Amino acid sequence: MQRLRKALFSRPLVWYMAMAMVLISSVPRNASAGLIPSQMAAEGSRQADISKVQTALESKVVSQRLSDLGFNPDEVKMKVASFSDSDLHQLASHVDQLQGGGDGSLGIVIALLVIIILVVILLQISDHKIIIK
Repeated sequence: MQRLRKALFSRPLVWYMAMAMVLISSVPRNASAGLIPSQMAAEGSRQADISKVQTALESKVVSQRLSDLGFNPDEVKMKVASFSDSDLHQLASHVDQLQGGGDGSLGIVIALLVIIILVVILLQISDHKIIIK
């Protein structure tokens, strides 16, 4: 009876938990959705995009690279101000996607720990033992 109960409840539960962890881990961390009125989106979006791009352009690495290429900061600011709304928004969205290095390593460590824990749980449930010599 114990064996039957264990066979019926442990394997489907393990598969369910494994699939749930895969689905939960596949959702992006910064995904968000919401509705905003179109007037609010149009009013501050250009200024917000300009400020995002200016913040990115003021970083040391970007400003050094631009000066190496022969651009001075005033030329760059004038060029950014002359962009169309769609070009400016596209550039600002690409600036948002930039990561400052080392940001993804914590996610990889957590994913590996979750996988290791799941493997240990699966081995414990199935009564398998690993012997390292």
